[in-house]
Order: sequence, then structure tokens, then C-alpha cells
Amino acid sequence: MRFLSFISRWFNALPIVIQAAWWMSVSAFAYAASIGIAHHLTARLPVFEVALGRNVFALVFMLPWLMRVGLNAMRTSHIGMHAIRGLCSAANVWFLFGALAVAPVADVSAITFLMPIIASVLAVMFFREKTSPVQWLATVTGFCGALIVIRPGMEAFNPGLLLALASVIAGSVVAMLIKGLLKYDSSDTVAAWLFVSHTVLGLIPAIIVWVNPTWQEVLWMVALGYLGTVIQRAFNRSMALADATVVLPFNFTRLIWAALFGFLFFSEVPDIWTWVGGTVIFLASVWLTRISTARRKPPG
Repeated sequence: MRFLSFISRWFNALPIVIQAAWWMSVSAFAYAASIGIAHHLTARLPVFEVALGRNVFALVFMLPWLMRVGLNAMRTSHIGMHAIRGLCSAANVWFLFGALAVAPVADVSAITFLMPIIASVLAVMFFREKTSPVQWLATVTGFCGALIVIRPGMEAFNPGLLLALASVIAGSVVAMLIKGLLKYDSSDTVAAWLFVSHTVLGLIPAIIVWVNPTWQEVLWMVALGYLGTVIQRAFNRSMALADATVVLPFNFTRLIWAALFGFLFFSEVPDIWTWVGGTVIFLASVWLTRISTARRKPPG
């Protein structure tokens, strides 16, 4: 205990930027590990079953929090909007796991960097946020990076990457819905409805295609659920400590981890175009974030 206390004091004494970078790196590692586990599980188990296992165990790890906030966290007058958000969020996971069942881990990870780019387009469409030619240039650059990774019409084309793209689109819609919901409900309410809707929506599809998992696969699902909570908590903590433009570059390490896990555990060697396309997408995302942050800052 003394050692842990010493580590805690030492870490808290570090500059805020270093703490933020650490938490973003932890989130990136956990994300890469989670898609690696999903890649392993979906080789034998149906996508819906793996997604349900992840959601159920994530809910278990969040039970202490749910018990603390109580049923008040579920009160809302916008159940329909929560239901749509839950469906889109479930689709985000289903598409992602479907992509991981047939496509290399590193390629899928590279495509997920499109999230802030697609979210910015949706923000213009749904919230009429003002944009500039430079922002559109960053957006187009990001999509060019996606084309480099996916390479439609070429021999190396993997249709599974279209599922990854669908996952990113669904995730971007979720981000927009959350932005709208937070105008009416607390973050606790939004989070509580997410866990419940994920489990309810995924239950029937999972039962229909159910394959009895081994004990080892159940343990992997437990790890998947735990990593899901780590990803969110570490990411949120990082963003709370420093500006997005400072910490987002460390999120790129998830592509490095994903490539390493793919190589070590699945003998997958990402080609040069995965690295080139992933880098283009990531740099475009950081560029777009910097522009958006600069526009929000008051002059002077």
C-alpha cells in the first residue's frame, strides 16, 4: 500500500500535460487490446454474442457507479432519443466486431481515426455549425487517407473495411446524439441509458445465433468489458486535463499497438499503405481538431 501511495503522489506531482498524455496512451493501449480480443473471439463466436458479452461485463464493472447514483440516473423525458442513440451505439459495436472478424486489426484501427472527421461533417448537417474551406480541406484529406487504407477496386481490397467505415459512421451519429441529449439530461443519465439499451438491444440477436463459449472465451469477454470501461475513463480523464490538440497525438499509438498485437498473436503484417493511410487520417483528424479548438477560443 505504501508503494502504491508513493506512486500516486509521484504521478500527481508530474506536469499536467504529462499526466494527460499518459491517460490518452492508456486509452489507446486499451482500445488496441480490446479490438485484438474481439478479433480473436469473432473467429469462432458470432458478432452479436461477443458484443453482448462485452456489454454485460462492462455493465457489471459499472454496477458500483450505478448503485451510487441510483435509479434517478434513469429519469428522462427523451426516451425515444435515448433509444435511437442506443441502437446507433449498438450498431457501432456490431459493425466494428464484424469488421474485426474478417479484416486485419491494424487496418480496422486505422479506419477508426475517421471518427472526428465524420463527426464534424454531421455537426454541420445537424447543428449547422459554421465551417471554413480549411476545415473542408482537412475533411477531404482524411477521406483520402481512408481510400488509401481501403483501396476499393484493387486486389488488396477487403470488404470488411466497409464494415469498419459503417462502424465509424454509426459512432459519429452517436456523438451527435450525445451532444443533443446533454442539453436535456445529465451525463449520468446518458451513460446509464447506454449500458441498458446496449444489453436489451443485443440480447435477442445474440440468443438467435448463440454458440456456447468456452471458459477461456468467457474470460476474454470479461477482459473486453473491463477494457471498455478503461477506454472511456482514461480518455475522459485525459481530455479533462489538457486540450484535445495536446493529447490527441498520443491516441495515434493505438495503431502501433494494434499492428503489434496483430503481428504477435495473429501473424498479420500491415503493409505500407495501412501506415500511410492511417497516418494521413490521423493527421487530418488532429488538424481538424486544432482548427475547431482555435475557432472556439475567445479572441485575446
